Amino acid sequence: MKNFLIISLGFFPILSFAKAPDCHSWPMNMTEMWMRSAGIVDLKNLNIPKTKITLLASEKKGKDLYTQVYHFVFL
Repeated sequence: MKNFLIISLGFFPILSFAKAPDCHSWPMNMTEMWMRSAGIVDLKNLNIPKTKITLLASEKKGKDLYTQVYHFVFL
């Protein structure tokens, strides 16, 4: 019984159905503008459809307020 409890507690995080909101367009636009303003890249040289966006972390701070960390790969 003790082993079953330990194993089942290990599976509970896997079965979580909570999902952060899908808000990658605003961070994407801010990243593009920051890179353009810093002179890192010219936006016409970016291939936006091939850009990879990955949500690394999300934390709920309030009713409709989240802190999110994204990883962008521009090609």
